[in-house]
Amino acid sequence: MTGETTRPNARRTSAGTAEPAATAPEGAAAPRGRVRSGGRSEKVRRAVAQAVLDLLAEGVVDFGPSEVAARADLNRKTIYRWWPTYADLVREGLAAHSGAVEVPDTGSWAKDLRLLADRLAAFFAGPVEVSTSAIIAGRRNPELSTLILEHFEPIQESWRAVVARAAARGEVDPTCTPEAVVNLLVSQLVLAPLLLGRASTGAEVDALVDLVLRATRR
Repeated sequence: MTGETTRPNARRTSAGTAEPAATAPEGAAAPRGRVRSGGRSEKVRRAVAQAVLDLLAEGVVDFGPSEVAARADLNRKTIYRWWPTYADLVREGLAAHSGAVEVPDTGSWAKDLRLLADRLAAFFAGPVEVSTSAIIAGRRNPELSTLILEHFEPIQESWRAVVARAAARGEVDPTCTPEAVVNLLVSQLVLAPLLLGRASTGAEVDALVDLVLRATRR
């Protein structure tokens, strides 16, 4: 006996030294049973998220762990262990995707509105957004539609907060609710890529920003 204490889940190498037991990835619930070394690294998460987003961009809605594993070039057991359900996979992809829109806070309603409109115009014209908008509009997959809407609710709340801050500064008519203002802004930016197959032009974004500014003026 050397006085060395070995953790219950550690195993010994051929040299007789204790190898630390693998742990669940950060942010993930520990699964039942033994977790293999390596866990869900950031690289693996990015690969899974990108595979999901690629499938969604192509309009594929009935994918599962096997399809994602093939796209991500990962072992299916890895996918089944950490993303065992359709909802888990979709949420991973959306979490990586929706962070693309930086919400402005310049202290000026006109500047914030212009920046937000430009960023949303580019965001909604992306292939993932065009595809998911079409999926929701066409009611092709109720489960997927629900997951997308649930995911974007707090994100839309951050857009509404831009309006709320402007109202608190006295720059927006208090009778204009943040929900109504964001709906006015977003609808045009979503419909152009969805129906016309292109992003809103600079002139269209300019006109939309002017319209929203006039509509919200005190």
